[in-house]
Order: sequence, then C-alpha cells, then structure tokens
Amino acid sequence: MEIAIWQYLLYLKYFGVALIMLVVFAAVYTRITPIRELAAIKEGNVACALSFSGALIGFCITLISSMMQSVGMLSFVIWGAAAAVIQILVYFVATRLIPDADEQLRNNNVAVGILFLGLSVSIGILNAASLS
Repeated sequence: MEIAIWQYLLYLKYFGVALIMLVVFAAVYTRITPIRELAAIKEGNVACALSFSGALIGFCITLISSMMQSVGMLSFVIWGAAAAVIQILVYFVATRLIPDADEQLRNNNVAVGILFLGLSVSIGILNAASLS
C-alpha cells in the first residue's frame, strides 16, 4: 500500500487542527467553569479529573465524527466549534441537576465526577451521531 504525499499532508493538517481545537477547548473550558480543574487535579482531586476527562473525551468523540463527515477544513472547524459549545453547556446543565455540584467536585466527590464524565461522554456520542 502506497500513501501519496498529499494524503500524508492532509492527515497532518487535520490532526494538527484537531489538536489545536482540543487545546483551545480545554483552555476555554477551564476558564469558564468555576473550578480550577488543573490545579485541583494536581492536588489529587479525582472527581475533577474524571469530570474534566469526560469533557475532553466527549469533545474528541464529536471531533472524530465531524472530521469524518466534513466536506473540508472549514466545515470541520465549524462543527468542532459547535461541539465545544455543546460540551461546555453540558457542564452547566449538569450543575443544575446536582445542587452545589461545583462544591461537590471541589470536595472530591468521585460520584459527581463520574456522573459528569458519563454525561459528557454520552452527549459527545449523541452529538457525534447527529453529524452522520
């Protein structure tokens, strides 16, 4: 099997843009949510690690689908941006389901972290399926 150079360059282009979108999503997510996830994770907060990981995984699941369904780089970026908005909204909707969820995550309530992980991944899967 032979891969043309243009195919390899296209792969690198999509992979690079996806990584940039993931980094931007993570930065925006950690700025918008009231918990400083990375600092909490460094201190050993498993609940925050689970919640943040779920958001990243849910976002990447949708990125995969948008990459496969897009007709070009612009549509990929647009759908990726929409996926980011949805994943951030999931966090805020989830905090309405659990009273004082932010405090529960800060206090390392692993059950809340797992719930947030599950919600983020579930919505990411539904969001990805909606793109197909």
